Amino acid sequence: MSFFKNLFSKGETFTPTPTQSFPGVEPIVVQAIENFFPNIEDQQKAFQYALKYKDRNKGNTRILLALLAYTKGYDNNGHVEVLVDLDSGLLGNFHFMRDQIEPIFPNMKVAQEWVKSITKPQT
Repeated sequence: MSFFKNLFSKGETFTPTPTQSFPGVEPIVVQAIENFFPNIEDQQKAFQYALKYKDRNKGNTRILLALLAYTKGYDNNGHVEVLVDLDSGLLGNFHFMRDQIEPIFPNMKVAQEWVKSITKPQT
């Protein structure tokens, strides 16, 4: 089985390399927040949001990344004021999650590709 997997896979895995560490938040989420939210204040709010989400929902990284991506504005940046309120009940709404959030990243590979695509080169 692994023979076929190796044969047909590209063999490259995405390894996030965020510039900062935020305890309790996976490196891929940290990297996404660093690159998607334009200023430090918004980043701090997004980190707090990520911690609160993980604490309440036992952490589904793909869905968390989709919730962050859901805030994309016309400027291709994230906007913390558009983050889905974790107290609103929308995360428990089957139709909202199925129709709006889950299709953003159907699997983790797509989420990883998104993080890779928004990552700005480090100088």
